Amino acid sequence: MNIRATALGFAFLLAAGSAAMADDMMAGTYGNTVMTKSEKTGGSATLYFNPDMTYTVKAMDPQGKPVGYGGTWALKDGGNTLCLTPQLPPNTPGAGTSCSPLVKHAVGDSWTTTNDMGETFDVSLSAGR
Repeated sequence: MNIRATALGFAFLLAAGSAAMADDMMAGTYGNTVMTKSEKTGGSATLYFNPDMTYTVKAMDPQGKPVGYGGTWALKDGGNTLCLTPQLPPNTPGAGTSCSPLVKHAVGDSWTTTNDMGETFDVSLSAGR
């Protein structure tokens, strides 16, 4: 299982509750939890996004051991694409940037998305961390 790929089933966005939040495409994710599950491997990950354009991941490695790492996120294509760059040691499988389409979702929603590497994930967004 590719650790980064497990964490990249993430095309999401919360509906903003105020005009200021609506300007920040990621505002609804701050303080909430994004869960992903790879349809191919069954691997799962939990992602936590921060307003300083960083994120953290809690996942399981191929041997079933818990792993955690951080990274940075960025929007591209006019805010329609979310890209994650994990901070992993060089030569780690999946150490590069991967992107997914960004679509509006609310806390409690579940959906499926496919990233730019052709991997499909089941995703859910829940309140709190």
